[in-house]
Amino acid sequence: MSKQDTRTGCSRSKSFFRQRGFLTSRQAFVVLFLIFLAPGFVAWVMHQSGEQGWRPAGMVNQGSLVHPARPLTMPADLVAGDRSLNVFLQGLWTIVYIGDSDCDAVCNENLYKMRQVRTAQNENMKRVQTLYLMQGERMSDSLAQLVQEEYPKLTVVPVSAAQAGVVAPSFLIEGTAMQQAERVYFVDPLGNLMMYYEADADPSGMLKDLGKLLKYSKIG
Repeated sequence: MSKQDTRTGCSRSKSFFRQRGFLTSRQAFVVLFLIFLAPGFVAWVMHQSGEQGWRPAGMVNQGSLVHPARPLTMPADLVAGDRSLNVFLQGLWTIVYIGDSDCDAVCNENLYKMRQVRTAQNENMKRVQTLYLMQGERMSDSLAQLVQEEYPKLTVVPVSAAQAGVVAPSFLIEGTAMQQAERVYFVDPLGNLMMYYEADADPSGMLKDLGKLLKYSKIG
């Protein structure tokens, strides 16, 4: 648009306001200036708000975001079934829990949440997998029975002490090591750790977050 066109447009707009009898020429100019300024101001406010600031209600997540998302590079000898764990984490959304070879009450509760949240996705359930990173090289009999009876779709990956030393830094969040965290984690289909929930998190929050991720995701 040429400068002449711009001046003509502004003149017509000011004339419109004056003809209605409620704004002077100066007031009309101020109103137009504010209208042109408003979009940039709103964008600036949203940018300055940052991750913890204002966001549309539909975009508010229940879990805590890992910012920036962390690409997970697992030890090459860490396997899930007949695949390396690095390959396993590609292509699907993965819900992860890290615990011991003896799954205590908190562990069992979180495995239950993971199963229910996945199952509740209905037709999208096939886009989600659950993973238990088990610290120890052999499952206890009680854990083996629990998985067989209650969590047959759960993938359990034994993690040796040496492997845990490689994995641990990726899950170190807010100074809490993965061994003590008892958290549930979301990993995206590109293998990025991107969200986590504390041990006592409401599973309805996980359900809502995962539903949104599956709805809007172009991957997985």
